Amino acid sequence: MRKTNVGGQAVIEGVMMRGIKGQATAVRTPSKKIEVTFEKIVPITKKYKFLNIPFIRGIFVLIDSLKTGISTLNYSASFFEDEEEESKFEKWISKKLGDKSNDVLVSLTLLLSFGLSIALFVAIPTFIASLFRFLNLTPIILNLIESIIRIFILIMYMYLISKMDDIYRLYQYHGAEHKTIYCYEAEEELTVENVKKFSRFHPRCGTNFMFLTMFISIIIFSLTGWGSIIERIILRIVLIPLVSGITYELLRWLGKSSSIMSRIIAYPGIMLQNLTTKEPDDDQIEVAIMALMKAEGIEAKGKKIGELIEKGISILKEKDIENYRLDTQLILAHVLKKDKLYIMTNRDVSVSVENEEKFLQLIEKRANKMPLKYILGETEFMGLDFIIKEGVLIPRNDTEILVEEVLKLINDEEELEVCDLCSGSGAIGIALAYYKKNIRVDEIDFYDIPEEITKKNIIKHNLEDRVKFIKSDLLKEVIKDNKKYDILVSNPPYIKKEEINNLMEDVKDYEPHTALDGGKDGLFFYKRIIEESKEVLKKNAIIAFEIGYDQGEEVSKLLDDNGFKNIKIVKDLAGLDRVVLADFKY
Repeated sequence: MRKTNVGGQAVIEGVMMRGIKGQATAVRTPSKKIEVTFEKIVPITKKYKFLNIPFIRGIFVLIDSLKTGISTLNYSASFFEDEEEESKFEKWISKKLGDKSNDVLVSLTLLLSFGLSIALFVAIPTFIASLFRFLNLTPIILNLIESIIRIFILIMYMYLISKMDDIYRLYQYHGAEHKTIYCYEAEEELTVENVKKFSRFHPRCGTNFMFLTMFISIIIFSLTGWGSIIERIILRIVLIPLVSGITYELLRWLGKSSSIMSRIIAYPGIMLQNLTTKEPDDDQIEVAIMALMKAEGIEAKGKKIGELIEKGISILKEKDIENYRLDTQLILAHVLKKDKLYIMTNRDVSVSVENEEKFLQLIEKRANKMPLKYILGETEFMGLDFIIKEGVLIPRNDTEILVEEVLKLINDEEELEVCDLCSGSGAIGIALAYYKKNIRVDEIDFYDIPEEITKKNIIKHNLEDRVKFIKSDLLKEVIKDNKKYDILVSNPPYIKKEEINNLMEDVKDYEPHTALDGGKDGLFFYKRIIEESKEVLKKNAIIAFEIGYDQGEEVSKLLDDNGFKNIKIVKDLAGLDRVVLADFKY
């Protein structure tokens, strides 16, 4: 097993690692992306050679580590804080000191932490131990009692804070840090599966340092006698550099030695890591791996297709996505610009880190119930591929019934003018024009995204000569131009306003409400379209609507009241009303 000087620290939703190349901090942000920052750090004992003296360097390394630790904690916390939550004190410091405000806050935090540590682990144990003086115990015994109290306070403190959810996750990242370093020292490839095999207990750990500090202080303080409380507190503060120096050298030796003696000395501190480390999950291990690789200058390798598939499946399954396996395969195929068969038959092929990040971002969107077709940016309709995105309704299979019924009414040689009103992605009109080579189609919609997507789909299917887009509030623009049509086909918004919030999450949260909301009774657009259509339809023209499952009679009556003839309702495969067609007569 290789010996390294790699060390680290858990931070908020992340890990900081120090290696031969520098210091790297990896944080899993709220968007689930891993952000990594790197900087070249020169240890204080190398920066100032005169500080690198055994038994003296320990206190300077400790102060430097505390300062770095607080800075990285602040960095990781910055991903989870809103600017509005900045305290008045922080705003005042920023205003007064500008760029130096962070250094001042770190220094104040260090001083406060030092003061609290002195109170908790020096003053209180010393005071309690003094209460035993009436028993005429020797200074050595009193110092031993004080040390036992100090250790008890330390253990209770660690135990109690571990019950807090945020601290528990911090301890999980601590475990991820140790397991990753162990895997690296074992010279195994840094993968999540490999890291999981290793122990979360490591001899070169801050927990060991704290416990060994307690142990060394028992020996040193027992030689100092037993004066007044003030004298003892001052003496213990004065001796901190000596205790820290000895502990640091001992910890360095433990990290390099594998002797029986070193294992015996390290054992209590390692057992204490039961409190300060917890078993990490795969995501936390992944963060630790990225931090270590960056700190050691190891080029990151993307996961294999099979690993990403299993990860995606796990995330989607946990979020109750019905077709979690198929959706994962299709998303990865989309990212890699391959087909599903390639994904299924090339599980051992590595994926670039960039594509891995893209994949995980899209998986997160699907986990949040974004429709898969928006994620893929395309859908199939009437055997044709269409570009789509948020802002246009996703064409449904049910709408194909409307297209099929209209196609039946058009002879192959007829040169007809067709209007696809409320066109959305343009799927209905483009499908009609694709399968009937002599018709001309106007795609009409009122919004910018339908205009953008419809124009792209017209070009995609090489129909620029016969299909065009008109931006209009229903038929207002074509009425102005005195345009006339042989067929008007439309899938307008027809959901009752009060029912929108009862729709499935992927529909109500992502699909445009402008394409769903049909007003209070769901008939608002049918009424307007039928009224306006009388000004743009030719004699014996055809009007065709997609309708809701319970709207056949109502839409038929609207058509009848406005003079339309030969009204016909077509049902879908489930036997529900789906399409209404009628002839227009002067």
